[in-house]
Amino acid sequence: MSVLVKIFVSGRYRRFIDFTLWLIIAVALLAAAFLFARHQLRDSLKRDVAADLAQLDKLHQDVTSAFDVLDSEATAQPCSEEFLRQLRRVAFRPDGLNEFIYAPGGMVTCSTSISGTQRPLPLGEPDIPQVSPGSISYWIDTRLEHVGLLGMSGIVVHRDPFAIVIPLQTFRAGIDGAGEKELVAVGPNGHVWHVSGTRDLYQEAAAAPDDGLMTARETLCGKDHSYCITTKANLASIMGEWQGEILIAIFLIAFYAVWPASTLQRWLNSYWSLPARFRRNLNIDSVICAYQPILDLRTGQISGCEVLARWRDVDGSVVAPDKFIDIVAHSGQTLAFTKMVADRAHLELSQALPAATRLQVNFNIFPRDLDSEELKSVFSAFDGDRERFQIALEIVESDALSVEVAEREIEALGRLGFRTYIDDFGSGYSSIHRVASLAIHGVKLDRSFAMAPSESMMARMLVHALDMVGSCDREIVVEGVETQERLDLLLESGRVAYAQGYLISRPLPIERLAEFLAKHDPAAFLARQAREAREAA
Repeated sequence: MSVLVKIFVSGRYRRFIDFTLWLIIAVALLAAAFLFARHQLRDSLKRDVAADLAQLDKLHQDVTSAFDVLDSEATAQPCSEEFLRQLRRVAFRPDGLNEFIYAPGGMVTCSTSISGTQRPLPLGEPDIPQVSPGSISYWIDTRLEHVGLLGMSGIVVHRDPFAIVIPLQTFRAGIDGAGEKELVAVGPNGHVWHVSGTRDLYQEAAAAPDDGLMTARETLCGKDHSYCITTKANLASIMGEWQGEILIAIFLIAFYAVWPASTLQRWLNSYWSLPARFRRNLNIDSVICAYQPILDLRTGQISGCEVLARWRDVDGSVVAPDKFIDIVAHSGQTLAFTKMVADRAHLELSQALPAATRLQVNFNIFPRDLDSEELKSVFSAFDGDRERFQIALEIVESDALSVEVAEREIEALGRLGFRTYIDDFGSGYSSIHRVASLAIHGVKLDRSFAMAPSESMMARMLVHALDMVGSCDREIVVEGVETQERLDLLLESGRVAYAQGYLISRPLPIERLAEFLAKHDPAAFLARQAREAREAA
């Protein structure tokens, strides 16, 4: 499952996904077209067999009617000239039946083709005997030379005293000639006689009623199930007759599959986009906290840490805040997100750090969330651990900050025990006037000051920034300290209280933070800084 998720999440597989979607849709459309054609074939077979069966039903009715007419009109002395004329008059009926036999008890005495001068000859044992007095007996596909009808064969039906010869039935081969048929007669005991067409189709259909993928079969029987027709058609054979049309259909399907594929791709892109994934899967379990130690330059101790949020994506990768912070900002869920981070941080800090640990824990908040009552609820998880963890709020200058609102809420936060800092001073909306007018505890200088090259304008402005903020009697925290040279400058200024950066420590997971705090020796750290400064001199 994770492999499939990675394919959708990663942009490297975009073309592969596009092609796969098109192929799936094209194959699905082709399969639908094939199944529709197969369904149409079966319907055509059913209609074709029904038409043939209607012909047989009509023949069955004609035979019954002929027997009734013979009984009523052939009334002269059997086998007399008048009797034969009566038989021949019935033979002129437009039903296709023209060979009528007088065969009382199954003994052929005369017919429309035989005069009454011959001695009676037996028809023999019927294939399907009568089931009740007055019903019909059948001789299936029998030759009639033995009763004097030379060159004649067919199905003989007998209802005492008359018999009728039914010519063998022939049918069209099937749909467009690309099929086979079989007509069978079925006895009362289930015995089957082949009458015409391709042998064993009926038996095959009875033994294996399920059609193959490329085969369609249909069996229909008469009302009394004494005769049945089975037809079979091969779809591949029919398709072979329509190769040109099929190729055009395949081309059109492939062409029109582009539109649903592109629509589905746009939906997938939207569904698997980072904003959509983030909104669907943001919860306290997907929030990851990293902790960057903050060094007190006056004592060498680690006095606090900044909580930096990460997010675990659905594919297991860890997403940095610069990728999702704007999503949070535009979602209207900034307070909910901050609470998840606070709850996760409290859970980890309270469990991983010794009870004697005293630490200031800094959290970033959005200016729009500067509401003391709301923030009190957001950080309520720390209410029972305020002696261990001092909460400091760093106001991220992503939006303009109303001085009146900020002044009121910062004072209220102070009364609730929160410390407040202006974050990234020098890159946002804050001015030195705002720093002086607000009751904040300190300022975090933007990392661009500390990370700038030594001879750059930003590096030279660092000293001036320290002087300005220091003159407002606010704590100064400098982040982005990565070199010993920059740390020495901060120590020499005497105005910086705290520093953080890669020189001190990278952001750490909670387990490594606990190890870092346990191993950190303030005296050794200060001695190392002094030794490195002397070596550099």
